[in-house]
Amino acid sequence: MAKPRFLLIYDFLHSKDFGGLEQLMATHARMLNDAGYKTKLLFADIDPIMYKNEIYQGLELEEYGSKKLSGTLKIMSSILGLNNLKHIIKPNNIIISYSFPVNMTIKKFDNIKINYVNHFPHWLYLKIPERWVWANNSIRKIAFFYSLVLGPITKHYDQKYIKKCDLVFMNSKFTKRRLDSLYEINGIVSYPPVDSIFKPSISNNILDKFQIKGSYLFSSGRIIPDKRIDLLLEAYAKSKQQIPLIISGKGSELNNLNRLAEQLNIKDKVKFVGFVTTEELIHLYSSAEAYIMPTPKEDYGLGTVQAISCGCPLIVWDDNGGSCEQCIDGTNGYKAKPYDIEDMAKKIDLCIDSKFKETHSKEILESARIFSEEEQRDIFINGIISAIKPKDLNTGKEQ
Repeated sequence: MAKPRFLLIYDFLHSKDFGGLEQLMATHARMLNDAGYKTKLLFADIDPIMYKNEIYQGLELEEYGSKKLSGTLKIMSSILGLNNLKHIIKPNNIIISYSFPVNMTIKKFDNIKINYVNHFPHWLYLKIPERWVWANNSIRKIAFFYSLVLGPITKHYDQKYIKKCDLVFMNSKFTKRRLDSLYEINGIVSYPPVDSIFKPSISNNILDKFQIKGSYLFSSGRIIPDKRIDLLLEAYAKSKQQIPLIISGKGSELNNLNRLAEQLNIKDKVKFVGFVTTEELIHLYSSAEAYIMPTPKEDYGLGTVQAISCGCPLIVWDDNGGSCEQCIDGTNGYKAKPYDIEDMAKKIDLCIDSKFKETHSKEILESARIFSEEEQRDIFINGIISAIKPKDLNTGKEQ
């Protein structure tokens, strides 16, 4: 019998909201391809520019939302059934869902279903003030107001459809601790693997492009409120460092952060460089004296793993979040007391003054090994094989 095709499904693929999850889907697709399976990445709405993104070259992408609609309306209507999935999904396809809306969208399909959980739906389970901070774009605001009215019944269906999955992956031990009890399941931890291209590499041409001279600190990611880059700026302002702070990424919070940098009198030392390519990101990690993750209780933190893979030490919050899970205090970086600006400033100074990157280069790279594709591929593929082996892949039913 021919091997089944895997359909990896998420809500949207937009350049302005492009993040770690979308990159992870591409990595999973390549892992499955290498294992001899065919794959297709499906999104309700795709920004046309993303078809040319280097991350997806060689992979098959398809939009399943209604061609008659666009944007948020296309995504929302897809959940309600106005989509083209019935023409795409075949009986022996195996579906990997990456979100609760997708779980709702595919509920009528009697296929083998796998769920990869990065975090619980923030718009359902966060406290209302935190939920409002999270709702920083039109799609999230719709979800926020929806949750105020239909949150309880939606939580019921969220938990129902997770339990119906044949296999549930969690992206970290932190996520597993939070969600196993919530969903009454036993998820498998499968870390989002770091692409093998992330390794120490320094290009003076790339540093020149961003007008970076000498040592610097680095952070990256979407420039949005829930990433709490304001905490990073405040900690940096309290440190004694004169080396620049470079921050890459795009998002709605940029103007506010520029104003904050001016208020803190660090505007001349902080540089927001906007979107960077994967190649540029590798060199920015590799050349930095430290990578700082200011997001509280990050569910995983792809940036921190990519950083140590490039030999860059970490400074994170000691809050049991995903990034904290990756940082071995004193071995590949330092952990600051949770949300203590003064302590993070001290950790920044300690890392630089002790020449930590230079003296711990071997330990930093060794700590990244567990997050490599080689280490995580077996966990991901073997977990899937174990889940689908008892099934008849033609029908999705038990043999």
